Amino acid sequence: MGEIFSTFIRRESSFSHTWTALELLLVALTCTLLTWYLQFLWSRRKLYECSRKLPGPFAFPLVGSALHFIGSPYDIFSNIMKMYNQYPGIFRVWFGPRLFYAVSDPKYYEILLPHCLAKERWYKYSEAAIGHGLFAAPLDKWKRHRKIIMPTFSQKILDGFVEIFSEQSEILVEQMRKFAGEGEFDIFDIMSKCTLDIICETAMGVKVNTQTSADTSLSTCIDRILENIFLRAFVIWYHYDAIFNLTARSKAYKASLKTLHDFSGSVVRQRKRLFDESRKANKLYFEEDSRKKTFLDHLIEITSQGNQFTERELRDEVDTFIIAGSDTTASTNSYVFLMLGLHKDLQEKVYEEIIEVVGPSRPVEREDLVKLKYMDRFIKETLRLFPVAGVIVRAIEEDVDLGDHLIPGGTSVIFGILRTHTNEKYWPEPFKFDPDRFLPEEVAKRHPCTYLPFSYGPRNCLGIKYAMMAMKTLLATVLRKFKVSTSYGSIQDIKLKANLVLRPTDGYKVSLELRQ
Repeated sequence: MGEIFSTFIRRESSFSHTWTALELLLVALTCTLLTWYLQFLWSRRKLYECSRKLPGPFAFPLVGSALHFIGSPYDIFSNIMKMYNQYPGIFRVWFGPRLFYAVSDPKYYEILLPHCLAKERWYKYSEAAIGHGLFAAPLDKWKRHRKIIMPTFSQKILDGFVEIFSEQSEILVEQMRKFAGEGEFDIFDIMSKCTLDIICETAMGVKVNTQTSADTSLSTCIDRILENIFLRAFVIWYHYDAIFNLTARSKAYKASLKTLHDFSGSVVRQRKRLFDESRKANKLYFEEDSRKKTFLDHLIEITSQGNQFTERELRDEVDTFIIAGSDTTASTNSYVFLMLGLHKDLQEKVYEEIIEVVGPSRPVEREDLVKLKYMDRFIKETLRLFPVAGVIVRAIEEDVDLGDHLIPGGTSVIFGILRTHTNEKYWPEPFKFDPDRFLPEEVAKRHPCTYLPFSYGPRNCLGIKYAMMAMKTLLATVLRKFKVSTSYGSIQDIKLKANLVLRPTDGYKVSLELRQ
C-alpha cells in the first residue's frame, strides 16, 4: 500500500512539473507577443495621433473598418459612398492595420494629385492582368514608359484614326438593327465588341472582327477581370493568395487572364515578326505617313533603336490598352445611351446637331468632331454622373501638409470622384442632367478639380482625346439611325456597383427604334 501511494505521489509531482513548464512557455510567448505589439503600436504612434484628429467609421482591433467592405461589388461601393456622404471633405478609414484618408474636397485634390504619383499597393491585384503597364506601373517605370508612349497620342496620329472609328461604328449600326423594335436589352455587350475592335485596329494594327464573330470570350473576360481586381482590393481575406485560390471565383479569373494574355501575346509576336522581316528585307515597315503608325508599332520601333521594351513590357502595355481603351469607352458610351433614353428632348438636340454638322448619311470626318459642341457637353455631363472610376487611390510616401490637416507618409488617400461630381456644393441640383453646365462660361466659374473623370495632374489618363474622338464618331454615326429609350425612370434609379469601372447593377437597359 505504501509503495502504491509513493508511486502516485511521484506521478502527481511529475505531472505538476510538466504543467508548470507549459505555463512558463505560454507566459513567455504571451510576453513576447505583447512586447512586439506594444513596440508595433509605439512605432505607429504618429499615425494614431493623426487619425484621432479626424472623424471616420468605427475601427475594430486588427481588422479596422474592413467589415464595411463585405458583400457584392454593389454593397461595397454603396458603403463607400455612404461614408463619403456621412463624412464630407476628409475622413479616415482603418483597413486592417493600414490607415487611409478619404477626400472629396477639390482643394485637397489640387494639392495631392499633382505630387502624390505612386499607385497604392492595392493596385498590385491588377498586376496579374496588366503587369506593369501604365495603369499600375511603379513610379520609375511609369515615368519612362509614359515619356515613350506619349508621342503615339499626338493629334496628327489621332486624326488618322477617325476613318477606323467611323468604319467600326457603321458595323455597329448593322448589329444594332437586329435589336431595333425588339424591346429592351443591355447595350453594353455590343458596345464593348465595337470598342474592342476599334482599340485593336487603331492601337495594335490588328483586325479582330469581334462585332461580326460569335466568339464573345475576349470582351466577356475583360469584365470578369475588372470585377476580380476590385474585389481582391476591397475584400480583406482575398488579399491572401492561399485563400483566394481556393475559391470558384479564382478559377474563372485565371481562365479570363489566359484568354487575354494569349491574345495580347500573339499580337505582340505577330507585329514584331512583321517588323523583323521588313528590316531583313531592307524594306520600310511603316508607311511614310506617320499617322498610320499604331501605338504598338511605335513601341516596337523604339525598342529596335535601343530604348528597350522587353516582350513582357510590350504585352503589359497592350493588355492595359485593351482593357482601358475598350471597356472604359464602352461603359461611357452605354451610359450616354441611358441618358439619351432618359432625356428625349436632349436626345433630339444631339440628333439635330449631328444632322446639321455631318448630314444624314456621309461618314463622320475628323473636321466634324470639333463642331459637335453640344454632343461634347452631353458626354461630359454623362461622365460627371458616371465617371469611369468612382474612386481612385494613391500612396503617400512623405508627409503632406494640406493646410488644415497633415497626412503622414506611409498612408494612402482615397479620392471620392463620384462624391465630388454629385456634391451640391459644387453642382446645384446634382442629379439634374444639364449639358450646359459645360458651357465655357460655366466651366470658368468652377474649381478645376470639381470635375475629374480622367483624374488630374501628371498621372491623369493619357487617352483623353482618343476616347472623346472615338465616342463622338460612334455616337454621330449611330444616332442618325436610331431613337433611344430606357425603362429607367430617373438617374437615381440607376444603382451602381464597382469593378474598377462603375457599372449599373441592373445593366444598361435600352430599346432602339429606327428613325424614318
